[in-house]
Amino acid sequence: MSRRIKMIMGIAMIIVFLVIAVRMYTSGQYTMYIPSKHTTFRAEVTDHMTMLDTLDRLTIRKISDNEPYNEDDEITITDPKEIRDMLKLLKDVDFKRVRGFDVSERSPHYYEWRLTINKEERFTEDFGITFYNEQSISIYSGAKTRDKFQDYEVTNEFNLIEMDSLFEKLKEGQT
Repeated sequence: MSRRIKMIMGIAMIIVFLVIAVRMYTSGQYTMYIPSKHTTFRAEVTDHMTMLDTLDRLTIRKISDNEPYNEDDEITITDPKEIRDMLKLLKDVDFKRVRGFDVSERSPHYYEWRLTINKEERFTEDFGITFYNEQSISIYSGAKTRDKFQDYEVTNEFNLIEMDSLFEKLKEGQT
């Protein structure tokens, strides 16, 4: 009888442990320990900034597949307020990490952003954001020690045509 009670108690303890573990996992309480493939632009870029950091410059290049590099297709924004406004356009974009994507599906031209942040007046930190099309984005983070270059698939609404018109407007404003 004693052996049977021990067996039942052991099985009951395993079931209770599994129920607690599943409940903790699904509650999201320990999601910081579990790597997620889903992220946001805010988490990958702007959350790395502190209140003492200043936005140094944002360089936007329009790169065309069938034309050579043209200096007219590059603008540089140095006003921190304007840079913040540009970053606000992307704050609600959600991503899903992918190992790679088909580059042949990109549009005839794509955009490359280079963001430089002055970290507490001591050093600079760089981010490179490449918008291949409305579904594919790559982010380079100079702050990371591993996996500095990461590919993402956009999981919500993102409009590359809006970026085209904004780029043309900014280009007209600089000339």
